[in-house]
Amino acid sequence: MTTPTAPRPDDNFQLTLNKILALKPQESIQRLLDALHPVAEQMVVRRPRSFHKNGPEIYLLTEGHFWLHRKQDNLELSMAAAPHIFGLAELVLPFGDTTYVRFAPESDVFVVSGQKAQNVFHHQPYLWEDVTKVLAFHLHFSTWRDLHLLNDSAYDTVRGKLLELEKQNDAFRQDNSILNYILSTTKLSRSTVLRILKDLTEGGYVEAQRGKLVSIVHLPLRY
Repeated sequence: MTTPTAPRPDDNFQLTLNKILALKPQESIQRLLDALHPVAEQMVVRRPRSFHKNGPEIYLLTEGHFWLHRKQDNLELSMAAAPHIFGLAELVLPFGDTTYVRFAPESDVFVVSGQKAQNVFHHQPYLWEDVTKVLAFHLHFSTWRDLHLLNDSAYDTVRGKLLELEKQNDAFRQDNSILNYILSTTKLSRSTVLRILKDLTEGGYVEAQRGKLVSIVHLPLRY
């Protein structure tokens, strides 16, 4: 994987993203995976999965990565790589059948029913601290998403998504074009994204081959 560009001291987007990614609670995630894996069942990853297909469920991602989508318009809300655990929010405070998850083909995923998960936490109550840390991490990442999506600048949105994509490994970037990645995770029009990407590549700010991100040379703070 190429080395991400060092953020400028006034680059709030990239500084925030780096800080949040460094907070991923690896030890808490591993403890939860270890505790829940014995009561989990491996699942087939070919089809998207609703959090409420069979009532609240917890998903244990041990290999690969997944995407979280909004059901009403299929917008990609977030992506995470293994090791990870998700579905905890629905276990604690069910919200409804508004999202679904999609898994990369090479992923290893295990599912735990909400009832079994609650039973594990009942007998090992110290795990609730790990649950809160994982949920806090998800909340912080939502803050990052809002930082670059909830604004009036299409360039800020594209810039934020390029910084996200730069953090992914080479295999992921080879499987996902810059254009498709941005279109699937924002509500920007195709023409707007193409115009901004054209200016960035022709200006030497972004290096791409066949539409795939190779590296970010430098992303201006303003367009």
